[in-house]
Order: sequence, then structure tokens, then C-alpha cells
Amino acid sequence: MPGKLIFSLLLLLGYLLPTLSQAALPPDWQPQFKIRAGIPPFSTIGRIMDANHQALQGINPDPAGWRLTEAPHLVWLADADFRIGPEMIWDRQQGGILMVSNLANQVEQAAAALDYAIYHRHTPVLLITGNSDSRAIALFNRGFSQTSEAISRELNQLRTALAPLPAYGMEVRDAASDGSGGGAGAGDDSNDSVRRLRQAEHNVDYQVARALERYRDRIKTHRLVVVGGIIDLANYYGGGPGRLYLINLNGEIDPAKIKTSPHLVRVAPDLRGFIGRR
Repeated sequence: MPGKLIFSLLLLLGYLLPTLSQAALPPDWQPQFKIRAGIPPFSTIGRIMDANHQALQGINPDPAGWRLTEAPHLVWLADADFRIGPEMIWDRQQGGILMVSNLANQVEQAAAALDYAIYHRHTPVLLITGNSDSRAIALFNRGFSQTSEAISRELNQLRTALAPLPAYGMEVRDAASDGSGGGAGAGDDSNDSVRRLRQAEHNVDYQVARALERYRDRIKTHRLVVVGGIIDLANYYGGGPGRLYLINLNGEIDPAKIKTSPHLVRVAPDLRGFIGRR
């Protein structure tokens, strides 16, 4: 008997709870659904502070060759992507870098930060990199009419950069089929993915050209070198996920000519294979 009573009470409570909860909520209340599970904000903020504390451990406030106040060795314009970080291209102990990012690594959209680094901090190297698996270019290809005004405005600038390339049906050169290499899965890459890689390469060339024009006075007087690269997140080139390939040096895209540049004399012999696109 007690068991049946408890069951009846629970059943009644199940009917009443939705009504009671609706009565207690504002009339305009709507449930908010999370897109996916994630780390809660309090945990993220805690990790930020912990990471900064760990990064400073053992660093002399003024060690030889590195000062918090010295000019950065390079300014890096990257495609906005959570998978990209300064540690991928620079050892913090060896000097500072200024990292700037926006959708599809666009020079004009980052002009203020780049001008500051180059004209006011006298940074000698501008590195511009695109990603082999660019989410920004993928969004551009799909169409972005439903995005915010700010995103649409930024992506719309890619129309000029990618105008020479067909939006659809672009001729694709599969790295595995033409014998130029290719990592795991290269043989079954979709045409769309490889097309985005070619778009990323072309966009890097375009952005380097914009930088050469914008900073031509610095380049002419040998105070600035502009380097273009691809960070191969998808391993289409075959050198491993995340490998940096240098594909453009001050507007030169021929790998053989790039390798003879005096700017590359300190590149180790075993790394010279990562110069040039595939």
C-alpha cells in the first residue's frame, strides 16, 4: 500500500511541476539550448590565470636577448582559428612576436595593427599565413548572408582576392595523384577540400601583394621582408598536420628562387623541403 501511495504522489507531482514552473517564469521566457557541451567560463578563466603563471616561471625579468619592452621580431597575420597559436612558429624565450588574426588573414582588415607593428615598433618581418583547412574560406564558399553584418563585411572582401578562381568546379590537382606527395588521407580528399587549399594559397599571394604595395617604402629600403605561408592543418602537403610551408617571399613564388634568397640562409637543410607549395 505505501508503495502505491508513493507512486501516485510521484505521478501527481509529474503533472503539476510543468504547470508550477511555467507559472513562476516570466511570460517572455524562452529556454536557451547550448549548441554543444563546453568548458564553463569559471574554468576557462582559471586556466587563463594558471597558464600565465606557468609561462612566467623561470623567466628572468631581463634575460639576455629578450626583454618585455623590446621591439617584436615579427608581426604575424594569421587566419582566425582556435587551432593556431604563437607557439607554432616562435619560441617565446627567443624574443617577442605580435600576432594579429582575422577571417582569411586579410591585410586591409588588419591595417591598424600592422601599421603599428611596422611603422611604430619597426618590426622587420611580416609573416602572412593561410590554413589548408580554412573555416573562413569554407564559410565564404557556402555563402554568408545569414551571418552578422561584421562577418559579412569582412568575408565580402575576399571576392576581390579570390576573383581569378572559379567559385565552383575549380580544377583540382590532387597531391596523391600527381606524384608530388601527400599525407595520410591525401588520396581521398574531396575536391571541395583541395579547392579550399588552392584558394588559401591564392589568398596568401594576394595578401602578400597588398602588403608589398602598402609597405613598399620599408621593403625598398630593406627594413621589411614579407613572407607568405600555409599552415597545413589538414596535412594535404604530407609534412604532418600543422606544418608551416613558406610559399611566397616578397612576391616571389618560385620555390627554387625562394631557396636562393639570402633571407633563408639560416633555414636548416632538413627544413628546406618545406619551402614551396605542393
